[in-house]
Amino acid sequence: MAWPTVVITGANSGVGFGICQRLLCQLSEKTPPDTLIKPQELPGSQEKDNDEGDRFVLPCEGITLIMACRSVQRAEVARQKLLQILDKHVEKLTKSPNHDGHAGLFRKNVRIVIHPVDLSSLETIPKFVQELEKNYPYVSHLICNAGIAPFTAIDWPSCIHQLLTNPLAALTTPRYYRQSWGELSQDGYGYVWQCNVFGHYTLYKGLYSLLSSSKYGHHSRVIWTSSLESKKSYDAKDWQLKETRDPYGSSKYQTELISLELDRRALHDIDASKRVRHFTAHPGVTHTSIDLNLINPLLHYLKHFVFYLARWIGSPNHPIALEKGAVSVVWLSIISLSTLTVFCASNKGSKSNSFSNGHGSVRPALKFAAQTDWWGNSCVGVTEIEGGEVHSEEAQELVDHCESLYESIETART
Repeated sequence: MAWPTVVITGANSGVGFGICQRLLCQLSEKTPPDTLIKPQELPGSQEKDNDEGDRFVLPCEGITLIMACRSVQRAEVARQKLLQILDKHVEKLTKSPNHDGHAGLFRKNVRIVIHPVDLSSLETIPKFVQELEKNYPYVSHLICNAGIAPFTAIDWPSCIHQLLTNPLAALTTPRYYRQSWGELSQDGYGYVWQCNVFGHYTLYKGLYSLLSSSKYGHHSRVIWTSSLESKKSYDAKDWQLKETRDPYGSSKYQTELISLELDRRALHDIDASKRVRHFTAHPGVTHTSIDLNLINPLLHYLKHFVFYLARWIGSPNHPIALEKGAVSVVWLSIISLSTLTVFCASNKGSKSNSFSNGHGSVRPALKFAAQTDWWGNSCVGVTEIEGGEVHSEEAQELVDHCESLYESIETART
């Protein structure tokens, strides 16, 4: 049986670490609890797996988890912490009266390895790809999580205004962070764009042969992480985001468009026996250290408490804990894709927020959200990508721009 080989960028901290933690703990159970999550937006009935490729084989008896990180040293610290968390979880499962032996078997077959890559330096990506091609016969999942948030300061008048006029929005989709903009990468491209968008596109293209390998008998999955702060605030001609004052939100919006367009192209190839599918997920609002350079530690921890207040007054978008913010990505990683086929079928005939592959199938312009209820129980929400269909031509052009640039770089390199 082919076990999954999962590549996660930015896996040593933040939501990336949470994804690793949640994925390992979920798969250590014969029936992962996340596979039982059903978004309210899904129809009541569920089709069986008509396509063997749609399945994620459960119970999962082993996994190779590849931590794709800039710092090997920090990744090694995170790797040891992940193993400690997993061992505690497995110990808890083995002490359960219903223990069936799966947890121990899975733990024996867990392999967590580190391979360095820096998306802000494109020359590191071919080296990373070559290492994977030498050591692994296939890649089943690529989770594009790494990125930068170029926040430099808080615009306090704007912050206070948003808190007074729409406090929940101020805690969910803040519009008061000042960002650096116009910065170029060492490769000469828009810095935020390269780190958050093109670096992952280049990584996906480099790994395509492993992702499409027949040695893994199911459709592979590329999951692009977006954000609640995703927003189109750039001119289409500024596709490297050199001029926009909101490169972070714009880069996240571009990942949504790219994911939609690449999946549309995958679905369009009706003759393909194996597809590389693309999906978009976001972690909601989680409590990370990203703002410690903007506010003092007291405000940082006060914000943590205020996030809980937002959840208690009814916000579903505040998972807060990193492993809870990982639920949407992990859910997309391990569910049968027939679940999404049912969802897509329920949207057939809709003229809004969908892409047609020209052969009857419809891919709604959707992203999947990490959410919780009042008690903090994890769930997955489904939200529309703003203007997904309206900007479908822009999505095609954006992918074409990325592809053309990728090919020119490859030609120059070889």
